[in-house]
Amino acid sequence: METKIRQGVFETNSSSTHSICIAKNQKVNLPKSIHFSSGEFGWDYDELRSTHAKASYLFTGCHQCDFNYYFDLVLKFLKKNNIEVTYDEKCEGYVDHGDQLLDFILAVTENEDRLLSYLFSELSYILTGNDNSETDISINVDYEHDYYFKGN
Repeated sequence: METKIRQGVFETNSSSTHSICIAKNQKVNLPKSIHFSSGEFGWDYDELRSTHAKASYLFTGCHQCDFNYYFDLVLKFLKKNNIEVTYDEKCEGYVDHGDQLLDFILAVTENEDRLLSYLFSELSYILTGNDNSETDISINVDYEHDYYFKGN
């Protein structure tokens, strides 16, 4: 195996960055149903605020990382709240470096109120982007919230 050393070249190990804001102490209106589908969450700058987008992010992250046990907990919480749940048979999407989502997934599956606020509060959202961009994906809000960051 040949090793090459490049000198005088600026290089970075840039990657996607995602910030997740989950509003605290929010009264949420629970829907009658929710559908989870796979999505593609990579380097692009995006602001995910809809229930469907947040559900897709969680669904894709759980399945990509073989966290099916945790997705089963999500289903249990939602069914307990009389929310009809449907989901795609296959998850064909990805979250760039989704293995970095464990803290977030544990947080929403260990606390029913946090899960419901994440999915259904209009104040909970996800910012996606990358560390090459000048677009700031910091969470800057003036209400109580939990914050999770996925970088890599």
